[in-house]
Amino acid sequence: MDLNCRMQRHTGLTQTERHLRDYILSYPDKVAQMNVRELAQASFTSPSAVIRFCQKFGYRGLKDFKADLFRTSGPQPEGELPDCNYPFAADTPFDQVTDAVLMIEQESLRRLRISLDGQEVKRAVALLLGADCVDLCALGTSGHMSADFAFRMMKFGHRVNLISDRMELSYSALQMDRRHCLLIVSYSGSNEQLRISLRAAKEHGAPVIAVSARPESFAGMQADCVLALPPLESNDDKISTFASAVAEKAVLDVLFAHIFQQDYDRNAAFVHADARRLEQVRLKP
Repeated sequence: MDLNCRMQRHTGLTQTERHLRDYILSYPDKVAQMNVRELAQASFTSPSAVIRFCQKFGYRGLKDFKADLFRTSGPQPEGELPDCNYPFAADTPFDQVTDAVLMIEQESLRRLRISLDGQEVKRAVALLLGADCVDLCALGTSGHMSADFAFRMMKFGHRVNLISDRMELSYSALQMDRRHCLLIVSYSGSNEQLRISLRAAKEHGAPVIAVSARPESFAGMQADCVLALPPLESNDDKISTFASAVAEKAVLDVLFAHIFQQDYDRNAAFVHADARRLEQVRLKP
């Protein structure tokens, strides 16, 4: 597992170390040029905290830590990444607004490819395929992203129960058992509805998959499988979900693609037949 994955999934970090980790993951292009004192100042920590953080991951100091971090991360994109929470101001030129949003989305996908653990993806796919029903708990923007995933899964014969409000959650909690699999999609991994669904899953023996930028959150700690998103945004203080929405959709697309591939010939035949059916429907006067 590369350093990016280890940082996101490490469960023994202090609050200061989590803050330092989030800064490193959010601004790798800046960190690449920093020494210990500069990183401590930028992350509002201390030089000793930076050294302890590096040592916790098995490195003597920041130099060794960065050498491994950027070896696994690959080349950094040209230019500085805009603030993912407020990537433009009231007076930002029109074309720069476009460039800023697209740069954030591209960088989010680049970092997702680095941090996404192949073994965890395989495990998630196995849990989803082994379930009689997938209980998909996602709220807000995550709920919109997940609705398309649920539709495509159901299109190919998989039973998916999309949970987007408290009423649906109350009924789903009563019906959950070992034949179910709870899939949580949440950037923060922490709110009351997630806690209720997690308690129900644990009580009834249903496995849990969490798609979240906070593996150390309640959802991440309780899940059997965690698919980590790049932690580029604030949980709440932001214009929009420019980084997280595209990453969440990408993770769900990856899961769907692997599930589709498990029965590729039959699923592809259905796509072709459905396309012919839709063509006939559209040709009708």
